[in-house]
Amino acid sequence: MSERFTDAHVHFWDHALPGMRWRFLEPDFDHPRLKGTQRLDASRFGPEELLAEAGDERPDKIVHVQCALLPAPTATQETEWLESLADAGGYPHAIVAGCRLREPDAGDVLAANAAFPRFRGVRDLSVVGAVTPDDVRGAFDAAAEHGASVELMLALEHYDSLVRLADRWPTVTIVLGHAGQPMERDTEYLARWSAALTALAGAAPNVELKLSAIASSADPRWTVESLRPVVLHAVEAFGADRCMFASNWPIDRLYGDYPRLIRAYREIAGELSDDDRAALLHGTADRVYRI
Repeated sequence: MSERFTDAHVHFWDHALPGMRWRFLEPDFDHPRLKGTQRLDASRFGPEELLAEAGDERPDKIVHVQCALLPAPTATQETEWLESLADAGGYPHAIVAGCRLREPDAGDVLAANAAFPRFRGVRDLSVVGAVTPDDVRGAFDAAAEHGASVELMLALEHYDSLVRLADRWPTVTIVLGHAGQPMERDTEYLARWSAALTALAGAAPNVELKLSAIASSADPRWTVESLRPVVLHAVEAFGADRCMFASNWPIDRLYGDYPRLIRAYREIAGELSDDDRAALLHGTADRVYRI
């Protein structure tokens, strides 16, 4: 029997929802690295569609991470919809809402979402460079008050920002998304990225690492062999008990299919101890998102 799997990063949408937009699906969307997301568009992508694609690698639990365009008509509209999906069919098990951390109302937005039972944290895609504690004080104070995590996707040049945030709010779990964005796969780059991860992990014990989007635009023709050093470097730096696998689905359908990705994760994790394998596949995510 396969080790159970918690997918810590998926995205759903439904164009029937009034007032909501998913910018990455729109025809004129252009991203410096992620090309062709418009090809993913459909009237709806929800739990049923994900589970159908997953086949015999269907996840046991799912964490939904914000993907609707901000600001939505209300601060909680995406979360409300996701709660309705979970009430009807059980998925998702945890919700990471959208929040622009530097906006004056960020604390209020987080607090409003925290009223929902499956809410676990927020993320902000607009933070792509250096950020200081003063920039995000309201949001992080609210995260500390409500026991919420904060997810950021920063490249290694900005890991020092995470150290400052972690030091200022030691009770807030900070999730470094998409594996800290290793942009290249050559040996020299991976060595620099690994060293930066190691320094971050030692300096900021409340930072967790999400191994998502590693089979993505930085490695579009990925193989198990090309993913292996990324995963193993991450585990060496953070320890498996601070790392979690996630699919970034359906975005990374651009680069493969769901069962192949999860089997690759399982194959690499199978080279580690039983405890480390379990942590990567479900233990860390279940702890961080309290599911």
